[in-house]
Amino acid sequence: MDTPLVSIILFAHAPYAKFIPSSLGSILKQSYSSLEVFVLGDGSRELEQALAPFREDHRCISAYQGALPFLQASNELMRQCRGKYLGTWNSDDIYEVDHVKVLVKALEEDATLGGAFDNTEYFSDQPASLVKEKPKLTLGPMVKNGRGKKLASMRLSVHDILKDNFMTGPSSLITKTAFESVGGYDKDIYLNCDLHWFYRLTAYFPVRYVDYIGVRKRIHPLNNTAVNPHYEYGVRELEHIRDHYPDVYSRIGRSAFNKKLGRKYLRLGLYYEKNGELTKARAAYKQAMLLRKWSLRYHWEYIRSTRSAAR
Repeated sequence: MDTPLVSIILFAHAPYAKFIPSSLGSILKQSYSSLEVFVLGDGSRELEQALAPFREDHRCISAYQGALPFLQASNELMRQCRGKYLGTWNSDDIYEVDHVKVLVKALEEDATLGGAFDNTEYFSDQPASLVKEKPKLTLGPMVKNGRGKKLASMRLSVHDILKDNFMTGPSSLITKTAFESVGGYDKDIYLNCDLHWFYRLTAYFPVRYVDYIGVRKRIHPLNNTAVNPHYEYGVRELEHIRDHYPDVYSRIGRSAFNKKLGRKYLRLGLYYEKNGELTKARAAYKQAMLLRKWSLRYHWEYIRSTRSAAR
C-alpha cells in the first residue's frame, strides 16, 4: 500500500497542556508515519513548555489560533493541509498505535468514501469518588456488544450515524476532497460540532467503520462533553441542520430527522424535570409530541407534566 500523507490537527490550550506528552506522543508513535501534525494552540507558556520535547520531530508543526475561534482556525488549517486525509484530535485523548494505519487502509480500498472511523474506548484517571458522582457515565468502548463486526461489513450512511452517534472527531479520518465539498466545522456550533459536521458529510458520502479500538478518550473534569449534560446543545445542533442546511435535511428525510429530534426533546424534558424546571420540561415534551404525533410515550409525558405543573 502506498503511504498517502495524513494531516492531523491537534487542539491544544493551556488547561490541557499537561496531557500533551501522552496525546501528541501517541500520534507521533503511530505505526503509520506519513504524517503532518499541526498543533493548533493558544500560544500560552504552558503549551510551549509542553511542546518543547517534540520540536525536533519535523512532522510536528506549531500553529496559532490567533483572533479566530478554534473551530474557524481549524477550518483554515484544513484548507492548507497537504494531506489526502484529515483528522482532528483532542489533546486529552490518546491514539492506539495502528489507528491511522487501519483507517487509511479502509479509505484506500474504497475511493467513494468520505471518511472512515474506528472505535473509541473511554477511560478515567480520576479518583473513584469522581466516577461515583457520575453514575450514568459508563467506561468502556463506544461500540459495544459485538456490533463492530456487523458495522464493519457495510458502508454507513447518514441514517446510521444519525441513529447511533458513534462517529467522533478523534476516531475518524476525512478525505480532503469530502472536506472541500461539504466544508468543515460550522462556526455557530460549539458543543457537538463533530456530529454536526458528520451529519453533513454522510448526507453526501458513505463512510466505513473499522472494528478496532483506535482511540482512548479520557474522562476528566475539563472534558465538558463527556462529564456535563449537554442536551440543549443536542437539540440546537439538529435544529441548526434543519434551518441552515435544507439539502442535508432533505437527504436525511423528515421522518428520520423528526424521530431523532423528538428523542432529543424527550431527553431534554427529562433533564429539565429532574432539575425542577417544570415549565421548560413541559415545553420540551410538547415539542417532542409535535414531532412524533403518533407516539403514546411523548403524549403521556406532556400530559403528565401538564398535570404536575397544575398542582
